[in-house]
Amino acid sequence: MAIKIIKDKTSKRKTTKKTAKKKSSSKNTRYVEMAMPYNTISVSSRSGSRKKKTGKKLILKFLMLVFIVCLCFSSVYAYNHLKTYLCSLERFFIDTIEITGCNNVAESEIKKLIPFEVGESSFAVNLGRAEKELKEFSAEIKDISIYRTNWGKKIVVSLTERLPEVFINDGDKKLGLDFDNKPFNLRGHMFSMSIPTLVFNTDDERKELLTFYYKIKNKMGNLVSQITEIKYGEVEDIVLTINDKTILYWGLPQDNKTDEKIKKLNKILEKLSWKTNNVEYIDLSFIDGNKNKVFVGYSVVAEEESKA
Repeated sequence: MAIKIIKDKTSKRKTTKKTAKKKSSSKNTRYVEMAMPYNTISVSSRSGSRKKKTGKKLILKFLMLVFIVCLCFSSVYAYNHLKTYLCSLERFFIDTIEITGCNNVAESEIKKLIPFEVGESSFAVNLGRAEKELKEFSAEIKDISIYRTNWGKKIVVSLTERLPEVFINDGDKKLGLDFDNKPFNLRGHMFSMSIPTLVFNTDDERKELLTFYYKIKNKMGNLVSQITEIKYGEVEDIVLTINDKTILYWGLPQDNKTDEKIKKLNKILEKLSWKTNNVEYIDLSFIDGNKNKVFVGYSVVAEEESKA
């Protein structure tokens, strides 16, 4: 009987394990079968809503682009139509052309170059193009402004002419040069101006010498009008000529030494009684080496005359 009881217990245990496994497996399969359709439905619904939103955005952007293009075309059409209408009205025809700022350039020259005339419609004139053409025509014109007044009946052409800051030599011809480094022809009183002449070999040297003169011009006071020539020396230092006779060895164009050199130069000129003494040269180049020395040389002719 004991053997039977043991067999029955083991059989029950075995059967319970098997049934437990079956039950557990059946539960798992049921969970998967129920979960899979649920997850699939949620993902597909989200992706579908996103596609709808992006589609709506694209449609809105396309409609906005179409609206902007139509607005641009309508604006251009309205502008051209309005311009054509204004150009046809006689009340906007040009009856006066006034030219101002002509000191050396003749008004007759400018009138010949103006691409419009009295009797034309003011609104048919391209003022920006006219300004550009006049600037390109002559280097003597530094700036130009053309504008309408009196409801377009009057056109004012305002010029700003170039004035030479230095002279330069172009072969046998003398030209003017302003601080824009723009050469131009001289006219009228320009030939007799008391300004220095730049002597150079290359365009780079011309630009460097012009920049140097620009920096010292407002610092040298009345002495500026006595400078007659500016050039590079043999050792790439700057050499100035004063009153066509006295050589001023400036040295290197160091900005941090400019004020010191001008101060010492003015003191020397005061001591030498500049107008009575014949000075051959003044050497400021030693200041570049932080040496407090300035050399002055007198002409031999002046010394002989003083001994006699």
